[in-house]
Order: sequence, then structure tokens, then C-alpha cells
Amino acid sequence: MQVLRIQHVIYRFKQAYMMNIFKTGLVVSSVLSLAALFSASAQADQNELQQAYKSTNVKAALINICKTNTTKGGKLTAAEVTKFCGCQLDAEGKITNDQKWQIQSAINAKKSPSSLPFVQKQNADMKACLGPQLTSKLQTLTEAAIKAAQK
Repeated sequence: MQVLRIQHVIYRFKQAYMMNIFKTGLVVSSVLSLAALFSASAQADQNELQQAYKSTNVKAALINICKTNTTKGGKLTAAEVTKFCGCQLDAEGKITNDQKWQIQSAINAKKSPSSLPFVQKQNADMKACLGPQLTSKLQTLTEAAIKAAQK
């Protein structure tokens, strides 16, 4: 049970991390806007995550959760969902604890994490992974989500 709590804390930290990146206006913020548009209930997410972390292929299970939740919004094609979830999980997997701490330190200091060199590199890598067409579409969805949230 303790392991599941730790995994849940890590999951929530990642959500908070992505929320803070979302506020910086990075392409990676599209993850958050899509999550806001397509996410299931917190309980369902927790149960899905628990099952994913019990899988013999955790990464594939997490990609499937992403696909399921992203598909619910109906804004992306199946191919776009697959591409988005693969790129997103690859990007998340490359973030070290030290980088998470640097991001949190920047936020605590009321600075934008987008000024951190590794965040800029991750943003460029994410754009390259997604490709120009999907990047543009995600930016449009992000802008629409921001406008909707401000109403």
C-alpha cells in the first residue's frame, strides 16, 4: 500500500509539474490542456495508475492510459493520439528528480521554469517528436483551453 501511495504522490507531482509548465506557455503545456479536456475522474485515474504500475510493461500501460483519456475528447485522430502519448511519455521519462527540483525551485522563486536550459531543450525535443502539424494543432487546442478556463 505504501508503494501505491508513493506512486500516487509521484503522479500528482507530475501533474503539478505539468501544470506549472502549462503556465509558462510551452508546447509541453498542450499536455495539460488536453488532460483538462479529456481526463477521467481522479479515482479512475488512480485506479488506472495502480494497474499500470503493476504491469510487466509499465510504459506501455501508461501510454494506453494516455490514449484512453486523450481519445475521450475527440479532438485528435487515433494516429495523433498515439504520437502525442508516445512523445509525452518519452519526455516525462527523461525528467530527472534534480530537474523536477529545479523546476519547483524556479516556481517557488516566482520565476518561469521556461528559462531553465533543460526545459527549453525538452520543449524543442517535444516539438521535434510531435512534428509541425501536430504541434500546431496542440497549440491551437491549448489556446482554446486557456480561453475557456478564463471564462
